[in-house]
Amino acid sequence: MKSTIQEIFLENVQAKSNTLITFIDEPNSVSHLSYKKLYLEACYKLHALQEKGLQPGDELVFQFESNRNFVITFWACVLGKIIPVPVAFASAASTVQKISEIWKKLKNPFIITDNPSLKVSFEEFQSEETVFEEMLKRCLVFSELQNSKKATPLPADESDIVFIQFSSGSTGLPKGVINTQEAIIYNFQDYLANIKINSEDRFLGWVPLIHDMGLIFFHIVPLLANVPQFLMPPTVFLTYPELWIESIAEHQITISGSPNFGYRIVLDNLDRINFQNLALDKVRLLINSAEPVSINDCKRFSEAFAAQGLSKHCVRAAYGLAEAVLGVSMNYKNEEESKEYVLDRGQLSIGDSIKVVENKTKSAATFANLGTYEYTQISVVDENDQVLPDNALGYIRLKSKAITKGYYNDPETTKSIISKDGWLNTGDIGFIDNKQLILTGRAKEMIIINGKNYFPNDLDYVLSEIPGINFQQAISCNVFNENTHTDEIYVFVLYKGKTRDFIDLTAKIKRQISLKLGVEVSKVIAVDKITKTTSGKPQRYILRDNFLKGMYNEFIDEVNRDFGIIKSELKKLTQHQVENKVIPMIKNITGIDDINTRTNFFDLGMTSIQTVQLKVTLEEAFMEKVDDVALFKHTNVNELVEYICTDILKSDHIVTTKEEAGNVNSAKSRMSKLLKSAVSH
Repeated sequence: MKSTIQEIFLENVQAKSNTLITFIDEPNSVSHLSYKKLYLEACYKLHALQEKGLQPGDELVFQFESNRNFVITFWACVLGKIIPVPVAFASAASTVQKISEIWKKLKNPFIITDNPSLKVSFEEFQSEETVFEEMLKRCLVFSELQNSKKATPLPADESDIVFIQFSSGSTGLPKGVINTQEAIIYNFQDYLANIKINSEDRFLGWVPLIHDMGLIFFHIVPLLANVPQFLMPPTVFLTYPELWIESIAEHQITISGSPNFGYRIVLDNLDRINFQNLALDKVRLLINSAEPVSINDCKRFSEAFAAQGLSKHCVRAAYGLAEAVLGVSMNYKNEEESKEYVLDRGQLSIGDSIKVVENKTKSAATFANLGTYEYTQISVVDENDQVLPDNALGYIRLKSKAITKGYYNDPETTKSIISKDGWLNTGDIGFIDNKQLILTGRAKEMIIINGKNYFPNDLDYVLSEIPGINFQQAISCNVFNENTHTDEIYVFVLYKGKTRDFIDLTAKIKRQISLKLGVEVSKVIAVDKITKTTSGKPQRYILRDNFLKGMYNEFIDEVNRDFGIIKSELKKLTQHQVENKVIPMIKNITGIDDINTRTNFFDLGMTSIQTVQLKVTLEEAFMEKVDDVALFKHTNVNELVEYICTDILKSDHIVTTKEEAGNVNSAKSRMSKLLKSAVSH
């Protein structure tokens, strides 16, 4: 195999094949560009860039809306050893600011766009920072570059930088991943060997080309393999999700894929799909990667299109990251379905040996098997970088020829993440089982409460079980409490209704997490937007930062005002009215209709789970935290009602005697045991 992607591209062009890129830019509208013509247009565009002063080693920031313009300019840069820097188009002020942060990390940058209005955005920000004036001066418009002469491609070396992939923003500050010739070809060889790409294959991708999955897997890989590719803009997919599936059938696609949220979008819009004459029997691989994978969604998707010939096991989980060019592991074998691990949430701390449980248990958390890894070394380590055995949870480290040599112009970050001997600390947590990789979450997002680890994505799934809340319409994250020096769980909910209704939703969310996981949600906050990366990962840090900056204070104040009004109404309840509320709760939880107000709850046979359920139900009804020991101190209806009226609705409870304090400590111990028992069932 040739040692650079330029050489492979030229060799394919000279093979006299007429392989095409088909651009699906909207329903009933396609255009074509052969690989041969792409090569020629790239040579002409390279000369135009050189005329504007760009030289080998200069960086060119991409701001494209058109996939066609993107790929032409990308190969122009590659052939001229100019370094492409793909970035999401600046459609919002936050993206413009991100470009400015990236710009500062580059040596001699230019910027190119196919939307002249971008210059207006830079002009608006000129007064804030001088960098925008420089960006404006070095901004090229694609349509204004004249294709007057064909440039001669420059010879490349396997160590040359091909492009810089800046992080999509799930962790805040952008880091520029260096992708070299050697790394890309090594990753390409992995796909050739394990996916067994052949001349009959046809690729279709809608993931944006600014993302490594879109650029590498759906553009560079099929181009180097010299097989047809079909490219659809993400905006078209999000507007017409049915077009993806219908295009797969129409063009007899064999390989496609999406982040997990894309499969869910299609499943939510099955009524828009024209199933008549929809044939999917040619599909042999639908990759599911770039965000946490739900095996249940994979199965649901396969089942939804089984009658159209879609193979039972063609939706396959995979794991990749920009620092490894793209792919690391995958469920390669078509005859085997992707599997999931159902684990005990109570044993997810670093160094723990994983404990497999039944899916029906309260403590069950599911994680996808992300397959085998043939071209990458993987080790799982503890906090002291000691390698852990199979089935022990730890930090994932990678090593291979595909792993980046470092972050562009960022030696400090490079040193902190990549060891001297080439091991990359991914920031992910997981374990290995018989050469299968399973991830549980991101280290930076992990929530630690009472020594136990909770992963936000798992909490998001638990929240999606609430009727009316779709997956990742409620996003959980950790906020560190400086006073208690502990993590707290905050939930941000996509919500645009009335504050009174939001109070009810808040109670449901707190109840769901408490019953399912045995932990408390500190705050539930309404937001009008949940920002995500290009691959669909929620940017939790933005929500947290916005909260800390006070951006949600206005709505929080409205909720607090309404909350106060409702609390004042609850305080007016008589003891008899409280009793009429409490008795139906106990009947509903225990299933016992005949409740004597003096009978001890535990004589009724109340279980540990029912005790927790009653506690949470009382908190939801009376909008106040119920002391963990309350159901041990007040063990019948009369006592419980008096406690609610006196301590919850009227005044704070104060421990006044040594004997009472002893009772509280004893009861807390018993309640703690009950809570642990309830969560483990």
